[in-house]
Amino acid sequence: MKHTESAKRRHFGSILTMVLVASVLLAGCVQKGPILVDAVYQVPVGVTPDRAPEAVVGLIPFKDERGKTDSVAGKRFNSLSDTTNDLVVQGTVSDKVTTAVRRSLVARDITVKELAGWDLTEPGIPAAPVSLVLSGEIKTFWAEAVSSVANTKVTARVEVRVVAADPVQKKIVRVLNVNSSLERTNVTFSSAFVEATMSEALSAAINQIFSDQEFANRFK
Repeated sequence: MKHTESAKRRHFGSILTMVLVASVLLAGCVQKGPILVDAVYQVPVGVTPDRAPEAVVGLIPFKDERGKTDSVAGKRFNSLSDTTNDLVVQGTVSDKVTTAVRRSLVARDITVKELAGWDLTEPGIPAAPVSLVLSGEIKTFWAEAVSSVANTKVTARVEVRVVAADPVQKKIVRVLNVNSSLERTNVTFSSAFVEATMSEALSAAINQIFSDQEFANRFK
């Protein structure tokens, strides 16, 4: 009987120690001020076409319509220390989305030319020696990381309105809403884990452009 009680106490002590260690480790991860994160387009395996497309896409920076500070891409909540940090990107969210779209096109051997701004109206379509003018609006680009004892949950959401126009006909030829939402969990918080989740959500949204038949025809 005494042996059983002793074993129970040791077991309880081990659990308590692990909880305390986890709490200390998590509390030690407390950061003051914004946390820098990144989000990049992940090129899917096997996207290289058999022949180079003839299309030339004029890419115009995507407009940030989220109603948030240009560089803020999310929040980190630490329940143990009761602290909140902004998750920020280097540059702006518009930069990140535009760069991701550019990379997705280049990965498919589609020639990209940088163009100036566009108000996304037909009268405002810029004249340019390209097959297609591409831009759009960022509706959602946000990540939330919630940390507790030995657990961090990251939720990333991306929603983009993609607009394509024919610069010769001065006509908008396609408007497509692409979106993605992901939730991932990890034992501890890390910028790398947040970045991986954000990059996956961003990539999943952008890949929907290339599964759209109208865009597929325009990119040939």
